[in-house]
Amino acid sequence: MSEQLHVLRRCDAVDQNQDDPVFQKITELVPQEFTKALTDAGIGLWLWDVKADQLDVSRGMVQLTGLKQLYRGSRLDVLRDLIHPEDVETIQASTRRLFEDGLPYETLCRMRHSSGHFVWANTYGSLVRDENGEPQKMIGIVRVMDELTRTKRDLLHAEEMARLGNWTVDLATDELIWSQGVYKILGYEPFSFQPTLEFARKLRAEEDRAMIEGLIDEAVKKSGAFEYRTRVPHTSGKEVHIKVNGAIETGITGAPVSYYGTMQNITAEIQRDEQIRQSQKLETIGKLTGGVAHDFNNLLAVILGSLELAQDDIEDSGVNELIQMAIQATMRGVELTGSMLSFARQAKLKPQILDLHSVVEQTNSWIARTLPENISIETSLPTDLWPISADPGSTENALLNLILNARDAMAKGGELTIEAANVIIDSDFSFQRNDEVSPGQYVMLAISDTGEGIPANILKEIYEPFFTTKAPGAGSGLGLSMVQGFMHQSGGTVQVYSEPGVGTTFKLYFKALSRKIETPTIEAAKTKTANGAGFKILVAEDEKEVLEILLATLRQAGYAVTAARSGDEAREIFEADPSFDLLLTDIVMPGSLQGTTLAQLLRKQAKDLPVVFLSGYASEATVRRNEVRSEDIRLTKPVRRIELLEALEKTLASRVEPKL
Repeated sequence: MSEQLHVLRRCDAVDQNQDDPVFQKITELVPQEFTKALTDAGIGLWLWDVKADQLDVSRGMVQLTGLKQLYRGSRLDVLRDLIHPEDVETIQASTRRLFEDGLPYETLCRMRHSSGHFVWANTYGSLVRDENGEPQKMIGIVRVMDELTRTKRDLLHAEEMARLGNWTVDLATDELIWSQGVYKILGYEPFSFQPTLEFARKLRAEEDRAMIEGLIDEAVKKSGAFEYRTRVPHTSGKEVHIKVNGAIETGITGAPVSYYGTMQNITAEIQRDEQIRQSQKLETIGKLTGGVAHDFNNLLAVILGSLELAQDDIEDSGVNELIQMAIQATMRGVELTGSMLSFARQAKLKPQILDLHSVVEQTNSWIARTLPENISIETSLPTDLWPISADPGSTENALLNLILNARDAMAKGGELTIEAANVIIDSDFSFQRNDEVSPGQYVMLAISDTGEGIPANILKEIYEPFFTTKAPGAGSGLGLSMVQGFMHQSGGTVQVYSEPGVGTTFKLYFKALSRKIETPTIEAAKTKTANGAGFKILVAEDEKEVLEILLATLRQAGYAVTAARSGDEAREIFEADPSFDLLLTDIVMPGSLQGTTLAQLLRKQAKDLPVVFLSGYASEATVRRNEVRSEDIRLTKPVRRIELLEALEKTLASRVEPKL
């Protein structure tokens, strides 16, 4: 008992006079009553002899935890036996701050209980020094699960769950106090330093500082509330978006004495809103692009088909050369539509197993000749890159776009570097852009330049469709949009790192294959339909001009063709004469029957009817599995004549002879 009284005197010596009559009366109580009073109050005592490193806890604290043994030993050993492992370092850090900086010692920790659970406890301590200022003993009390402890525990839990912290500023002294949550938001160890108001002001994004100070000043004048959002730096080097709510506290005279409030980490919310905005933007652009692509591709189909038919009847080489140029321009129109669909992630990709080393080498072999002499090219391409699965044409286009952008960024010359590497992305992998990328093996392809760099204020806009910093006529603004859309559609991502005056690096991350997949080879089917003689084809197409081109192309190839302007009309024709050898149908048509439902209906009458589908753009060709068969061929308009005829020949190859 004398030990308990000694501790109590030490603990109280800073602020209490030992001659206090009330104190004297308390110390005269019998040991059992004194211990019971402390225990009933949820209080335990402890004493740490710093020099001897001997920590003792009172019997009252043992009773509070329900444990039978009385803990005594080196401080670290006692802490490890009594305190939750995650809280030991918190206690030691608070002790260091007391010893080194004289900061108050107070902790909220979890202590073992005989029930097998941990109980929450508040600890308070004071340091006793000798005449030379050297630490001698540390004494303190523990409150276990009192109302204050519960409140602090609940507040700590609430702050953690809401990514929240609280703070207060004294108007007379400008003293700033942060809670543990604020330190965590900024990435600091809780209570590792005493913040100042000036330090806090400099954390705010520079462009927001004047606005924020104005809000606070106005709130102080009117004793009102304020709210603002800004960005602050995190110790990891990233920025954190925060939301601050504040209010004014007034004194007994009604004058403001302090302002206080909360700080919340809303980075995840900002990122989520950005993802939703991006998703909605893509959905809107996708709908717009899809409609444009459908109509545009129908127009291109008419132009392409007419040019190819005209080419057959013209022997003048000069005219044929002009027609060929027009055909090439038409195909460039197809590529433009594909670029728009790629940004909207609706492009029809045909992934193949690729070796990026070979893709880069092949592209570099010809692109180098198009670069000016004042730009040098360096490559670093390991021969053991993992294989990837990607659309070859889109991969080459993405590489080409980035190389041309690098060229344009180095108008005065510089160095272009192309490098690749195998990388492992895990849950801790950090991207500058907050893309969601599943963990696994990736092949990284980087294109770097030593050009002028991209200013930070426009870095977030570079993937926006039609956004460009180039002079009018020098760029469409679709290049990077297409690259981003292609990479996301392929299960990867694109990251950009840029510094004005230093240069820019774009990194493409392709999902790697764990092993090479053998692609089955399909033997060319022998067919008797080289000229289509005798085979009857039912063509369903609602666009009049497209239908006329199809009819002319097929009849020229020797097919017997019957035309329908809708699915409903095609059904009536087939029901009257089911002797057709093949159905060639558009997927989207007016009326109750679309191309896929038309095929299903006709196959109830003719089980083995072959079908070739035409679509205006890629997403129209994405139909449910039960609507098509594996052997059905789907073509995207405009389709070259040779591709159409080859598709028909392949589909009809199983028919030994026509039904005619």
